[in-house]
Amino acid sequence: MSLPAGLSPDDLAELRQLLALFAHVFDNGDLDGLAEVFTEDGVIVLAGPGREFQGLDAIREFNRSLGERSPDHHTLDTVFTVDPTDPYGTVRAHSRYLALLPDGSIHNGDYLDVLVRTPKGWRIAHRRSVPRYPVRVQ
Repeated sequence: MSLPAGLSPDDLAELRQLLALFAHVFDNGDLDGLAEVFTEDGVIVLAGPGREFQGLDAIREFNRSLGERSPDHHTLDTVFTVDPTDPYGTVRAHSRYLALLPDGSIHNGDYLDVLVRTPKGWRIAHRRSVPRYPVRVQ
């Protein structure tokens, strides 16, 4: 299997570590640790409920608001792509996720991420979370 154009094996290892770190930091309410995952102007879009959190402070407040109701996230089957014409080396990641909810039910979907290299390492600049199941009938 070949590497996505423009990514080294070290880049791939760091990117996978970043996506794994999200679950550990977010699910444990590590508000300071979120700066190791997101850029200062990072964005989370929850496509299902139509909510958006812009900036690290808003992401922290969202995380804090979940408290003990925070799902237990698992990121799976990530595919990375790089636009060879992008001078900034922006990487896109498409991952599947499973989230165990406090009541024991399971929720799943896709993460569509834009990942950027910063002076402090790779960070998520934009995350769009798109649910698959359970399907909500309105």
